[in-house]
Amino acid sequence: MKLKRLILLIISFVAFLGLGMILSRQQSQRADQVLNNNGLSSTYYVFKSKKKHNIKQLLNYVNKNFAHDKVQIHFESDYIPDRVLIWANYNLKSQPLAKGSSRYFTKSDFDGSIPFAVISADTKSKVVTLQNNHYLKENNDYVTIIGELKRNNESQNGQAVYYLSTGINQPTAKESITNYKIVVDGLNKNEANSMHAYLKGNMQTKDFSKTYNRQHGISPTKKLIAAILCVVITLVVAAIAAVLAENPVNLKFVPGKIWAHLLADSGLRFFLANGIVVLLTSLGLQTWKFYSNHSQLYILFLVVFAMQIITYVLMLLAIKIKKEK
Repeated sequence: MKLKRLILLIISFVAFLGLGMILSRQQSQRADQVLNNNGLSSTYYVFKSKKKHNIKQLLNYVNKNFAHDKVQIHFESDYIPDRVLIWANYNLKSQPLAKGSSRYFTKSDFDGSIPFAVISADTKSKVVTLQNNHYLKENNDYVTIIGELKRNNESQNGQAVYYLSTGINQPTAKESITNYKIVVDGLNKNEANSMHAYLKGNMQTKDFSKTYNRQHGISPTKKLIAAILCVVITLVVAAIAAVLAENPVNLKFVPGKIWAHLLADSGLRFFLANGIVVLLTSLGLQTWKFYSNHSQLYILFLVVFAMQIITYVLMLLAIKIKKEK
């Protein structure tokens, strides 16, 4: 009987380990997608304008018509492949950065008149150091570098891309939008169609997540099925443990009368044993698996553990009712 309980504990440990590894893989893939998609959402729109407006006129149009949306725009140059102008009407979520002192763009960077730069890992030839400060040499101007992106070998733009802030009051606002591919994130389909009519050019809808998953052989369905299987296993373990709870346990090796008295209760034994499994698994996984959000791991394990306890109690009640009949 003792061996059966040990086997159940091992099975429960493996199931929780599997859940943690599935979550780790999911978060790791999300982080890769963020880097590879240059901080854009999964679905965004790419425009090529026929209207000979400058960047300032386009940004004024966006501010007037989509002020209630969180809009991010990348201007990808037709002539300078490594140069991307970036603008947003909100504080952008930080990208994975190479150094702790680095930062990503904020709304104030776009509202001001002075441009700032975020470089990639290999933007070395354009970087100039003056009085211990790093600047990006853009033509004859020196732009303050505020951040450096973490190296990512899968990046679509490579490792030499540099991002310059742009805005209505910044020097690049005078450049023509016909020289750029305009990547817009944050609009719904109707708003994108409206912008398409304004620009009078071509529009493409990009679904990065589907493309990325297909290229990397990622199947969300398989991960979901595996996670459900792990949860089912933990609940079956709880049900079997409730059945075995009717059998006495030898507690002569348990030190102290208080512990022996406490562990004589089958429910408390189950709670303590599986609680230790959850604790050790959650702490152990974090030492060798990647998690961008540790709280999601804790919440996942706590929810499944609560489901185990509920299953255990319900099974005990069902056994009691059956005996009374």
